[in-house]
Amino acid sequence: MTSEKKAGQDTLLRQVVSQLCALAGTSSPELASALASIDAAAKDEHSDAPLRLASSRLAALTTQGSRPLRPLKPASSAPGAGPASDGESAAVIQGVLRNLTIPTTLEPLARDIQRALDKPGSGARRDLVNQTLHLMAEAKAHAEQRQRELQDFLKATVGRLIQLEGAVTQVQTATRSGQDELAQGRELTQAQFIHLRSITTETDDLEQLKSFIGDRLEHLQGHLTQQDAVGDEQQRRLEETLSALSAQVNQLNAETIILRSRLDVTTEEALRDPLTGAYNRLAYERRAALEVARWRSDGGNLSMVVCDIDYFKRINDGFGHAAGDKVLKEVVRLLQEQLRSSDFVARYGGEEFVVLLNGAAEDAALQIAEKLRRTVKAAPFRSRGERVPVTISCGVGTFSGEDTLEAVFERTDAALYAAKAQGRDRCVSAVSQAA
Repeated sequence: MTSEKKAGQDTLLRQVVSQLCALAGTSSPELASALASIDAAAKDEHSDAPLRLASSRLAALTTQGSRPLRPLKPASSAPGAGPASDGESAAVIQGVLRNLTIPTTLEPLARDIQRALDKPGSGARRDLVNQTLHLMAEAKAHAEQRQRELQDFLKATVGRLIQLEGAVTQVQTATRSGQDELAQGRELTQAQFIHLRSITTETDDLEQLKSFIGDRLEHLQGHLTQQDAVGDEQQRRLEETLSALSAQVNQLNAETIILRSRLDVTTEEALRDPLTGAYNRLAYERRAALEVARWRSDGGNLSMVVCDIDYFKRINDGFGHAAGDKVLKEVVRLLQEQLRSSDFVARYGGEEFVVLLNGAAEDAALQIAEKLRRTVKAAPFRSRGERVPVTISCGVGTFSGEDTLEAVFERTDAALYAAKAQGRDRCVSAVSQAA
């Protein structure tokens, strides 16, 4: 996870924690103090310990014995003041689930919270708030742990690079030293031969000459033997240093590959919806920005389809949430099967999906949307042997002129709502809707 993304998520967490605490604090005077502690702890950017401590205090408070927490009376100190509605609490929690990067280990908790929100007339607002706060704290701790692991690895890598630099310097120094010693040996040997040559030309005494040559040759042989020994030792040390250097390079390379793999997995997890495996809203925002930039630069066509599963709440209520999850996964599979490799589909939120069609004009985009709609309608969805009727409604929009991503999405989403209003199980073009 990049530092920019982590900083943005921390800001979001602190803002949402404050909102959740404000919403839940009206339900009990005992909760107000604990929630205030959580609110303050969430603003501590240096340590996660205060947040964990405050969360433990809240958990102990909400599960204490059999004595129920005493609810607060609606506030009346200001005009229109009063406890926040369940709808407001649900909206804030939905925002958390939609924008929070949830680790795999916390997905069951997130699904439990989502299912509780989907139940009609759910009044356990305080429990949902507590679960959401716990989810946020654990997700934040998970993100910080990943960040610490990356920092530790980078520190270790820097240390290893420093060691490698020192080893390389040592090898270079040893090489230069060996070269200098060899040069000195050659100079000394050459001087000895020059001396021998001068003696042989200047003296006629054979015995003296024989003795002198013998001494010089013995001296030269000893010097060469010593040079060989020094050279062999230097060569051995150099080979050992090079071998150690090679081992360090190989180890560093292996660890870098492992880190790159881990970072790739982490990045992919952050961009994927954990339930369906489709790209999530964050991935959509990144890809959409790239596609719009490409469209502005290269021209051509770019269209968008916003799809929504019709009566999805009825599916959850009538067949159960397991069936609803299965429908979401199957719809994603069907959409991906019918789209080209250059197209892009993401789960925007809940039962809503966004498709980006690179190179598709309005008519072509509408035809693709119709194909997606017919494919989903014809698919044999079943739950416990009973057929589950599943259809989708689609809005279709095309980029043109000075359009922005926000403007096209707004038009396309309005076309989707028009399709819903006209009876569902249909596709509506934003152009025809505007006309």
